[in-house]
Amino acid sequence: QVVAVFAGCEPGVTLADELAEALRLPTANGTELTNARKDKAAMQERLRECGVPAAEQLLSSSKQELLEWARARKQWPLVAKPTGSSGSDGVFFCQDEADVAWAADELVGKTNPNGNVNSQIVLQEFLRGTEYIVDTVSFEGRHVCVAMWVYSKRRGTPWNPNCIISESNRLLPAHGEVQEQLVDYVFRVLSAVGLRYGPCHTEVMLTPRGPILVEVNARLHGLQGPKLIGMATGTSKAAYAVDALAGGGERFGERYGASKGERWLYPLQKQCLQMVLISPVSGYLRKSISKAIEAMQLPSVVEVLPSVQKGQFLRASCDLNTAAGYVLMVHKSEEQMWADYRRIRDAENDGCLYVVSPEPLPDSPPASPRLQG
Repeated sequence: QVVAVFAGCEPGVTLADELAEALRLPTANGTELTNARKDKAAMQERLRECGVPAAEQLLSSSKQELLEWARARKQWPLVAKPTGSSGSDGVFFCQDEADVAWAADELVGKTNPNGNVNSQIVLQEFLRGTEYIVDTVSFEGRHVCVAMWVYSKRRGTPWNPNCIISESNRLLPAHGEVQEQLVDYVFRVLSAVGLRYGPCHTEVMLTPRGPILVEVNARLHGLQGPKLIGMATGTSKAAYAVDALAGGGERFGERYGASKGERWLYPLQKQCLQMVLISPVSGYLRKSISKAIEAMQLPSVVEVLPSVQKGQFLRASCDLNTAAGYVLMVHKSEEQMWADYRRIRDAENDGCLYVVSPEPLPDSPPASPRLQG
């Protein structure tokens, strides 16, 4: 017997909504607003309809239309991205019209990492500020925040000046002036896009005019995010999701009821960081990334998740899809965690972590030409 359906990662969001609705599950969010929870342009338009602050944008498949909008706006930079991708996948940081034209040529008609063909792309204002993640769980249209993270991003690299790539995200304490702004805004976003049940992973930019949505992700936090939330706060996000969708919201009710008119404040028991590994080089990997990091014996490292194994082709990183991997870090000491972070970055910069060969190794699998581009 199926008691609940929810998405574990972005490609499953639409199907999860369709299945839950078709099975007439009591915790279904329905499909009427699925597009507003999935499409990066549609979610901004839905916010505008509901009076929630949103990003300025143009959705189009026409390079000419995109260029005309950018030209008329006269404010640079701009951000071009597919409407159905996730994270920084396929995101272009456009400084001028030539960059907009390049982004259109690279994105329109191409298949993104989630398996969708980009029939259109969205050109949006560049949101100046600091980017955050707000992890939530919802039950009967009410919401609680179970984790908040602050992003560190690198805009442009020596090998790709137009890329935007995440460097890390760090778990924040539950309380503070910024946190209050973020949670108030995200709860309005969730209600606007019809997220009544289950987990959500919302990215928000705190700009001079206040919080503005980057994207809604109606799913769990990616990678080992749920596990890290559990290690740092005592309860995994996956446990919250199961409770809301299949457990009658018992755990949710305890958290929501404990708020006494204010939102629930999750306990931050340990410091936590998700580090994105950024390779400046391309080639066939001559030594294991995970073994190299494990050999450093860094106290805060709990897991290394390489995207490329020894012998496989490693691309110079330009987004999350081309990241060399991830390092999960948890420790009681913030000082220790950042010291370990710097050790790994130093190894990247010194050329010690990514040792590559321009030619395939004897044990290299056949590589797709597209992956070597």
